[in-house]
Amino acid sequence: MVLLKHEDGNSVECLYDSSNVLGSKYVKNEKKLAVIFKSGTQYVYSNVTNEDYKKFESGESQGKLINTIIKKYTFEKSKDIIDVTPILEQINTIKNNI
Repeated sequence: MVLLKHEDGNSVECLYDSSNVLGSKYVKNEKKLAVIFKSGTQYVYSNVTNEDYKKFESGESQGKLINTIIKKYTFEKSKDIIDVTPILEQINTIKNNI
């Protein structure tokens, strides 16, 4: 479930209330979807259609939708582990204010 969404002309960034997925960024004109997981790993999926991105974003379980919709796309796993502490803090703040 989306907790926070920021959209500008070409990209959409979201934070989620999910057991495994923290956030995502979709760049519309490049059709790239970057997903950050609680483990700190990040995957960038290529050629993701806007329709599939919207299904992913609006779904109840982003983890399930990664497996059923997004995994069919080619991807690259980032070599660097992201420090997810500030993202988790922001998600907890949002959840405490709901």
